[in-house]
Amino acid sequence: MTAPSGQAAQGAPGRAPQGQGQPRQPAQPQVVNPKSIEIPGPIKAEPATVDFGFVEPGTTVAATIKLINPLDRPVTIGAAKPTCTCTTVDMVGKVIPAGGFIEMPMSMKTSQSVGSRVAAVNMAFEGIQQVLVVELRAETAYSVRATPNFIDALAPERMQGSFELASADGTPFSVLSLDGKPPVTLDGAPMKPATRHVVRYDFTTGGGLWKSVPPFLVVETDHPKAPVIDLRVRHETTRISPPLGFAEFRANCGELKAKGSTEFDVEIKMMGKSRIERIQSLDPRFQVDLVLQREADELLVVRTRLTDLGKHSGPFLVPCRFFARGRQADYWLFGTVR
Repeated sequence: MTAPSGQAAQGAPGRAPQGQGQPRQPAQPQVVNPKSIEIPGPIKAEPATVDFGFVEPGTTVAATIKLINPLDRPVTIGAAKPTCTCTTVDMVGKVIPAGGFIEMPMSMKTSQSVGSRVAAVNMAFEGIQQVLVVELRAETAYSVRATPNFIDALAPERMQGSFELASADGTPFSVLSLDGKPPVTLDGAPMKPATRHVVRYDFTTGGGLWKSVPPFLVVETDHPKAPVIDLRVRHETTRISPPLGFAEFRANCGELKAKGSTEFDVEIKMMGKSRIERIQSLDPRFQVDLVLQREADELLVVRTRLTDLGKHSGPFLVPCRFFARGRQADYWLFGTVR
């Protein structure tokens, strides 16, 4: 296989350390409103912050807020600019009546990766020196959540450790595999259905889904809404810096039937007028095809199809390669064939 370019105790009451000195906090929130600077003024948003809570990765969430005008004259919205293409709002030119309010619908598409996302809509008004910032927040998480949501294996002593898996909806589940190998609970007890597990990982032994330390640790479960989840693995051999501006570095393909297929979108930034010419699987057990591609704001959205060729059963972590005008970059796919 070609290497990509760029590179459990059950019902445990508390969090489990990954290893000596392993940080327990999740990754920092993905803040996509670094240029939002509010200038106070009379127009108010109610609420000023919308928190969608926990949502599935790749979900579009929506909410409607009120814009309140306490003045004795109507106010026209001069600008309503989202700080990222993930957020949609259409309010320019609309008028807030004197002493009244109008409703403002908004939507935000969450990332395919787990973690926090914070976006904003910067609003300006005709005849008023004000910038109103409306903030949107969401925590993307699978129905089975890992704590921490990444593995820090940069230090030798962190090549082994443990982490917690918990059911977000209270459905008992079992871990079926970890990196393609049978799961090992923290205390060595047999795996049984529970709403929480603590499992061990070990990158010092072979036999996993990748020939060395994997860039993503794939966890397979029997939870009906989370057949597979992943944790990013930080290690000196797993740095990913692709020549193409992938919005994410991998796709969760979920559960495939034998010889089945699935389609998903890959978002690429800073492509200009360039297009993807072809996609190649780097694993002979699977076929990867380019279905179509389209522009969406500042992104190129590439619909991609993964097909199992009937040569594999169980979890997988495989790279594929995108080609675009003299550039090529590798992208990871994970899932399970059952």
